[in-house]
Amino acid sequence: MKTLTFAVVIGAISFGLWSYWGQERPGVDPIVSGSIPTQAAGRSYTISNGAASTACLGERGSPISSRSARFTADADCEAVWPGLSKARTWTNNGDGTVIVADAQGEAILTIVDGDGFDYEAVEPADAMITMVSAD
Repeated sequence: MKTLTFAVVIGAISFGLWSYWGQERPGVDPIVSGSIPTQAAGRSYTISNGAASTACLGERGSPISSRSARFTADADCEAVWPGLSKARTWTNNGDGTVIVADAQGEAILTIVDGDGFDYEAVEPADAMITMVSAD
């Protein structure tokens, strides 16, 4: 009887160890997994000047506050509108207008939802600028 009990206990332990070490565990790397953003942070726009027939890329980036986000524009955006490559913020005024401003907070363009475009400039009045999502 002792031999049979001993054999059953050894068998149960062996089966338990086999089932524990025999299974593969998921290979999760918490450093890599934690560094992948859950959603895209920004939105890219093709910025065009109809009067000058020029275009460039700009990007509204991560939020700075509840109304503002980071904004960057390529160096070739100077050909689209003077000072546009120095733009750093995108601020939604809550009245349908958005101000694209430089690092000092000086407005470069004021834009609104466009008619057939994502956005179009309303200030300065002579700016024939449109923005269309490039995403």
